[in-house]
Amino acid sequence: MVRKKSQSKRMSCSKRFKITKRAAEKHRKDRKDAKKNPRTKRTKKDPGIPNNWPFKEELLNQIEEEKIKEAESKERNKRLCQRLQKKIAAAEAKAQEADTEN
Repeated sequence: MVRKKSQSKRMSCSKRFKITKRAAEKHRKDRKDAKKNPRTKRTKKDPGIPNNWPFKEELLNQIEEEKIKEAESKERNKRLCQRLQKKIAAAEAKAQEADTEN
């Protein structure tokens, strides 16, 4: 059997430009609809603390301390989980040794 030749990908310029124009129209329409009906809620940016706020430095220090405490508690929890995992692994290994001996 003789193979058929593949069809050429040539097309007229008007057809090519029409396709790109329609694609641009579609994208524009989609963006417009997304603005009108937002599906996902956008989180608002934190405006920060204004310079004329009374006791600004104290508030900033308090926020920094809270961040440090939170980081320390995360680290503590991480260490606890690691210890528990080691204990569990040791117990499983001990159980396997007991099974193989019997």
